[in-house]
Amino acid sequence: MAEPLEIEPAEGSAGDDIAPELLRRAFGTFTTGVTVIGARSEDGRLVGMTANSFTSVSLHPPLVLFCPARSLAAFDVYSTARHFSVSVLPAHGEASSNRFARTNTAKWESEPHRVGKTGAPLLLGALASFECEVVARHDGGDHLIVVGRVAYLQATETGEPLVFFRSRYRALDSQTRLVAPVSDPWFVVWE
Repeated sequence: MAEPLEIEPAEGSAGDDIAPELLRRAFGTFTTGVTVIGARSEDGRLVGMTANSFTSVSLHPPLVLFCPARSLAAFDVYSTARHFSVSVLPAHGEASSNRFARTNTAKWESEPHRVGKTGAPLLLGALASFECEVVARHDGGDHLIVVGRVAYLQATETGEPLVFFRSRYRALDSQTRLVAPVSDPWFVVWE
């Protein structure tokens, strides 16, 4: 068993003394899925970024959020766009994840995609796709918290997700079973 990292900030510092690399390693112990967040600028340019900072917020109304870094090349688009899309990557989506994690402007040109009803781009072959209308933006330190109301969605019934843990892509164990059988796994996930 590995020794835990125990960092105690100086009194009164509210965590400001925690080294960013240690914080990143600790955050990396939280296993996440991998998504591509897309948006369209006012002049029609399509942008995209890889994100694991995506989560559901509410079922009623249907809300989700993501958190773009303020240092992101397309931050101006994410901080002003009225709509965004989320494409949940399948297990074989590493190349897409890597492409959208890089800084370049031609990300969508080499990826099979469609433009959704809101004008935001969506990857083809995603396990789930969401088109969202921005309802709020909040300061999140070196990131922005963008909350969106799901307007349209599409999801598959099959496939495995691309998983990220400790700065590496991972695969789910196909032999893993639920502890107790459930008749509707979607209900369990959203309950």
